[in-house]
Amino acid sequence: MLGPLPTIYRIVVIACALVVCVGVGAWLAASLPGPMLAGGGAVLGAAFGALLAMLLVHDFRHPHSGTPVRVRTRHRH
Repeated sequence: MLGPLPTIYRIVVIACALVVCVGVGAWLAASLPGPMLAGGGAVLGAAFGALLAMLLVHDFRHPHSGTPVRVRTRHRH
């Protein structure tokens, strides 16, 4: 979604997504009535955050950008 970012910005985006999702998951688990503990919500938030981080930093436009491509052309004389 965000496309090709430099490595440091990818790390920052991934860390922010994980921190926010873990916090929201723990908060929801603690505030909602039910048997789920805040730790369980944090684990679910971490899983969702990892998925969200992958979606944020993955470049869907160029799926094989690291693979070299060989093209044969005909030379006209």
